[in-house]
Amino acid sequence: MESLKVVFKNGVFVPVEPVSIPEGTEGIVVYSVRSEMPRWWELLGVDDEKKGALRSFVEGVRRRVEYREIKVVEEDGEFEVFLLTEDEGRALKPAMEEALRVYEETGVYIPLQVISERRLRRWREMGNPVYERIEGGISVG
Repeated sequence: MESLKVVFKNGVFVPVEPVSIPEGTEGIVVYSVRSEMPRWWELLGVDDEKKGALRSFVEGVRRRVEYREIKVVEEDGEFEVFLLTEDEGRALKPAMEEALRVYEETGVYIPLQVISERRLRRWREMGNPVYERIEGGISVG
């Protein structure tokens, strides 16, 4: 039994490296299917490891927290996550637990702020620059 790396081109599998395969040789092809990336994947300017951790966080939060939106603000190759919700008190613990789970599984820290819509409206009325940063962020959930 030998293994060989191949690439799919023009409807057939072609060896990546030159190799002589005898006529009639049978083989098994194992390939990986790339999962579809969310729309925001290409919009973020952070590395794929951080994007993957963020994706895992968003999926976990969807299962555990009632929220309006999840926004990501980028700065200097890093990001900060804002979870916008009606009740920040109720959403805080499960959201932080999800961020901790992601950190334990991937080693990627998710800087998270849980903010109520009431507080966000107040920041808008006061002209707080944090409001503008959040509104200009990328929606990931």
